[in-house]
Amino acid sequence: MIMIMACLGCAVLAAWLAVAAPTALTFRSRLAPMASVPATDGSARGEERRRRRRFWIFLWIMIISLAAISAAGYAAKGQGAVLSCAIVLVAVTTVRLVWQYRRRRSALRSRAEIAHACAVLASYLRVGQVPSAALAIAAADCAVLRESHHTRTLGGDVVQVWRQQARRPGHAGLLELARAWQISTETGAPMSSTLDQVAASLAADQALTQVVNSELAAARATGKVMAVLPGCGMGIGYLLGGDPAGWLLAGPAGWACLLAGVVLACVGVLWIEALARQASTEV
Repeated sequence: MIMIMACLGCAVLAAWLAVAAPTALTFRSRLAPMASVPATDGSARGEERRRRRRFWIFLWIMIISLAAISAAGYAAKGQGAVLSCAIVLVAVTTVRLVWQYRRRRSALRSRAEIAHACAVLASYLRVGQVPSAALAIAAADCAVLRESHHTRTLGGDVVQVWRQQARRPGHAGLLELARAWQISTETGAPMSSTLDQVAASLAADQALTQVVNSELAAARATGKVMAVLPGCGMGIGYLLGGDPAGWLLAGPAGWACLLAGVVLACVGVLWIEALARQASTEV
């Protein structure tokens, strides 16, 4: 019974590792009154719905995993529960690492697309196009501008759309575009030179981010290698004539060592990934 409770605690840890911690923006969006949400906030509401859907998917996965671990524990007298819990921890950590990698790559692509969109929009303004026409032409080539162009055709505020989009990972450059657009439309100041500067600044930030990520790749790889080393140690044990897996699954001492090793390896990999992510976001 004690081992089953320990397995349940490890499964709860897996759920905590799987579900990202809510940000202050998430809390503000949930606590803000509905009347304060602008009419053009469809993208933010869609992002919130997708976030909630991912949360519920992870929650149901963890509930099913808990039920499976409990059933395995009663059926195999603890051994199955320990093995199932270790597999769940490894699987959850792997899924979280893959999700973070895809999110990081998506943010990098978004930054490059926004820098390119600002450069394209500035080029059309430079040849004499009015802002609305330049936005319509640039939106045909730059997918990141299509939502704002669609809003403008419906009579909405593109500045508000860009500010909402800027909350997404990798879309912070749209905030500079929104400021330049708002100043130009309110004061009549030329926008092409400002957008050129915004595009150059975003391109420089993109290059710096790529350099930082390339430097952090070694630290991320080191963390993953350290997580694989216990498996190499088990292989060496078999080469020396021992039976490490049999001992780990034979009794409470082996179960405790197996769970402790898996938990420490998973937490270590995610900790190194969090440090690398924090360093890259501070650039």
